[in-house]
Amino acid sequence: MLSRAEERLLRGLRRRKIRDEEGLFVAEGLRVAEDLAASGLPIRFAVVAPALETSDRGRALATALEARARVRRVEDRVLTQLADTETPQGVLVVAEIPRRSLADVVLPDPNGTVLVLDGVQDPGNFGTMVRTAEALGATAVIALPGTVDPWNPKAVRSSAGASFRIPIVQTEVDEFLAWASANCIKVYGADAEGEPVDPATLAPRAALVVGNEGSGLREEILRQLDGRIAVPIAGGAESPNVAVAAGILLFLMTRKR
Repeated sequence: MLSRAEERLLRGLRRRKIRDEEGLFVAEGLRVAEDLAASGLPIRFAVVAPALETSDRGRALATALEARARVRRVEDRVLTQLADTETPQGVLVVAEIPRRSLADVVLPDPNGTVLVLDGVQDPGNFGTMVRTAEALGATAVIALPGTVDPWNPKAVRSSAGASFRIPIVQTEVDEFLAWASANCIKVYGADAEGEPVDPATLAPRAALVVGNEGSGLREEILRQLDGRIAVPIAGGAESPNVAVAAGILLFLMTRKR
C-alpha cells in the first residue's frame, strides 16, 4: 500500500520548491520509466497500477522496478489522481535528482560540443533539446538562471529518457563563462540576426547558447559571445522555433566530427 507520506510526497513533487528541497523528481509513463529503471539513478520507490501489467512489456517493467526499489500497488484511479498527465500508463517512479557541476563535464579532445540553455522556459522545449543534444553527441546540457527546472515532469517526459543519460548542469552565467574560457571552448549564440552557420569556421570545442523563446539571449551573454550564428533559411521564411533551431545548429556544429 502507498503510505500517506508517500502520497503527500508525490503531490508535492509537482512543485519545483519541493523537488529542490527533497532532491527528488517523478517520472511517469511506460517508456520513461523503462529508461529510468535501466539507468544508474537511485530510485526511491515506484507506484504501479493494474493498467501497467496488462501487457508483457508492462509486467517486465514492474519486475525490473521491484529489483531496484519498493513498489507500491494502487488502483488505476488512485494513480491517475497522483499523476501529472491524464494518461500515466499505470506507473510513477520517484528517483533522486543527479547533482552535477561543471567540474563533471569533460569534453573529449580535440572536438566537443555543449548545449547551453539561457532562460528557456517551456518544459517541452527543454526536454526536446536535451533529447536532441544526446542524439547528436553533445557532451552536456547546461541550464543558466531563468531556465525551467530540468526535472519538471513535462521536461522529463519530453526528454524521452535522455535526461537520465546526458549530464545536465545548472549554473550561473559567470561560472559558465569562466569554465568555457578555462577549457578553450568558444561560445556561439543562436541568433536570428547572426551569420548563417558555416561548420568549417567553428572552433573544434564549442558551446551553443540558445536563449529565451521570446526575448532571446540576455545581454550579459551577448557581450561575451565569440560569434552569433543562425539557421540558414530560405528568403522570406519565418525562423524556426527554439527547439528546432537548436537541433539544426547542433547538427551543423557536430557533423564535421
